[in-house]
Parts: sequence; structure tokens; C-alpha cells
Amino acid sequence: MKNTINSICLLVLILISLSCKKSNKLKQAVFNSNTDEIRTDSIKLIKDTILFVNSSEGEDVKFSINNITQDSIIESEVMGETGKSVYKFIFNKELKTGECDTHRYSEPIYINSSPKIKLHTKENLFTSPQTKERLQKIFNSYAKIFFKVNLKKSNRWNGVYSFSINEDSDDWRNIHEIKLTISKDSITYLAKGFQLYEYYMLSSKDNEKTISLNFFKGLDNTENEIHLQKTKDFGTIGLDGKDYVLQSPYIDINLNDGKKQKYKLKKLK
Repeated sequence: MKNTINSICLLVLILISLSCKKSNKLKQAVFNSNTDEIRTDSIKLIKDTILFVNSSEGEDVKFSINNITQDSIIESEVMGETGKSVYKFIFNKELKTGECDTHRYSEPIYINSSPKIKLHTKENLFTSPQTKERLQKIFNSYAKIFFKVNLKKSNRWNGVYSFSINEDSDDWRNIHEIKLTISKDSITYLAKGFQLYEYYMLSSKDNEKTISLNFFKGLDNTENEIHLQKTKDFGTIGLDGKDYVLQSPYIDINLNDGKKQKYKLKKLK
């Protein structure tokens, strides 16, 4: 009888031991699976570049592929005069994740190169409909570059153009500096002056003689709703003899007291 009890006890101990080993192996397998997904070598960097799409100060943009999930990843650090934002987008045919980590400075960096942070916010696609729309626009701006789904622009217009409004004024507050940058990937409009900072991406239609410009989206959070309610027509660039000229309803109405004018452009490069 004693031998029988001992045999039963031994069998129970063996079964318990086998069960524990199986459980440990299962846990180990789950752990390894999770580890594979976060392994650094599972992310393959495809391109690391500096762009000037969403900020005149530049943005460091990285495009990667997750070899396990086959998801694409775009990460960027966008610099501005009044703050910086770090974005991360994960997508596979459609956008899965969009996140933004923003720091707002207490003063512009041209006044203090090491300003204090006055506001820190984190947002994602579920924060609000407005945030979702903004993140989608920023994601689209990168997707157009990396996947070449960009608006067609003739190479003949590519370059950096600049001009000044009221440059002979005795009051420096009336002077506005305008710069248009046209590349194969984007068109940007930058306006600076007293209480003026507008940085926009424009869309275009071109032909052999002119290129037409329209507002596409605001950059650096500079979208001026009051100005854009009046018109989103940024006009046309064409040639007047050997000179490049811009005729722009947007600039006429908002920066030139409604006076129609041909703005002679300096082509910097």
C-alpha cells in the first residue's frame, strides 16, 4: 500500500514538473515574439534627409521600413522660430498612427538661441478632428516627396525668387519681404515683416508662359484665416521681357492695401 502511494506521489510530481516546463517554454516563446517586434534591427532606415516643407528652419526626416510588420515609418523633427515638433507616422497602404510632440518656446530663437519651454503638448489622430486633419496634411506632405505623388511643376520655373514691398518706405514697419521657392517637390511662400510671418505651401498649374499659384496648406502654424477668407489666389508668375514678374491678388489685398501691382522678382538661384 505504501509503495502504491509513493508511486502515485511520484507520478503527480512528474506531471507537475512537465506542466511547469511547458508553461515556461510558452512564456519564453511569447517573450521572444515580443522581443522580435521591438528589435532595433527589425527597422531598416531607407532615407534620412533634411527638408524645408513644413518649416523655413528645416526638418530632419527619416523614412524606415519595419521588416517584420512591413509597415512604413516616417519620423521628423520640425524646427521653427517659436518652437519645434516631433512627428511619427506609421502606415501600410493607409495611415495607422500619427503622433506629434510639440514644444513651444517662451521667445523666438532669433532672440534667444536657448529659449525656455512655455508649453509642451502631445497629440495623435484621436485628439480632435482638427488635429487629425492637421496630422493628415503633414503626413501627405511627406508622402508626396517620398513616393513622388507630387503636383506637376515645370522645371523651367524651379528656383528661389524674392522681392520686397514698400522697400523705400521711411517707416520700416511697412516693409515686407517675400520669398517663393519652387522645386520639383514643392512650392513654398514665405512672408516676413513687422508683425508678419506667413509660411505656406502652394499648389500650381503651369503652361509654357506662366505658372499659376494657389494656397495649399499653412506651415509652422502660420495659417492666416482672415487673409485666406479674402482669397487663396496667389496669382501667376510669368516673364516680362527678361524679367520674372508676379501678379498676386492675395498679396495685393492683404499686403498692398488692395492696389494691383506687378511685382518684379529677383531669381536668386
